Amino acid sequence: MGGSGSSYFPISKPDLEKLVQDSKQEEDRKRLESDVNAFLREVLSSYERDTNRIQENLDKISDILSDEADMEQFLFGGSVAKHTYVDGLSDVDALVTLKKEDLSGKTPQEVLHLFHSSLKDKLTYDNVEKVEKGNMAVTITYRDGTEIQLLPAIRVESNICISNAQGNNWKEINPRKFQRMLTKANDRLNRTLVPSIKLAKSIISSFPEQKQLTGYHVESLAIEAAKGYRGSKTVQALTKQFFDKASDLVKHPIKDVTGQSRIVDSYLGNADSQKRNIAADALSGISRRLNAATSIEQWKSIVEE
Repeated sequence: MGGSGSSYFPISKPDLEKLVQDSKQEEDRKRLESDVNAFLREVLSSYERDTNRIQENLDKISDILSDEADMEQFLFGGSVAKHTYVDGLSDVDALVTLKKEDLSGKTPQEVLHLFHSSLKDKLTYDNVEKVEKGNMAVTITYRDGTEIQLLPAIRVESNICISNAQGNNWKEINPRKFQRMLTKANDRLNRTLVPSIKLAKSIISSFPEQKQLTGYHVESLAIEAAKGYRGSKTVQALTKQFFDKASDLVKHPIKDVTGQSRIVDSYLGNADSQKRNIAADALSGISRRLNAATSIEQWKSIVEE
């Protein structure tokens, strides 16, 4: 009489050992991923500003300037890595479009001086420590340590104009276009793109000066690096994606969609310039270290350098 038609094929010892090893490796990978993301959340929490206090201060400034300016607040205001100059709209807390009629014909530096003087005169100093004028923006430092950076702008017919990076001419901009792009990409990736950008900025801030990238450039690179991404939507995965892709993307100029300048990274020169290749090597080095990291200690050594 025939059998049941099925057979039992016992697994060989080497195959069983491989299955056990693969299972253990997968468990280790998931445990590391969980530990790394918990660590990154802790790091990110240390970057957070007191948004309620900042909003309260911005509202007060808006009330003070209501008769002479319109304020437009930004998603990503106040970069993690502080700069002594403004390198993009996303590095300020608000764009302040002045309404005064007598600004026509004035240079950006003249307007900045007037804006700075107006803020110094109108702010109450019970909680304000100082009001400083930079190359393009004004920074208000409060006694609790909070800093708010405001970028003055003027309206020319129906267009908004801000100072160029040199502070000697006006540039027409579209202030919301970049923010819409960043918000859309961040939402598509379960809001993990912005935190990964903060981590990338923090890591890059430890580079030697000749390998540094501006905050606005890092954000632009991150949007490009995230295009078409279909992987895990965690901060760990997006941070690795950034450094994997940015090391190639940085070799070529990126168009500035706001109109603030022709490209966001003109400071690195033409495509494949020496400066671009130096930056690419630095980003590639971080990428290799992140991809090779097999312990939480290795991630900490990269993020906390």
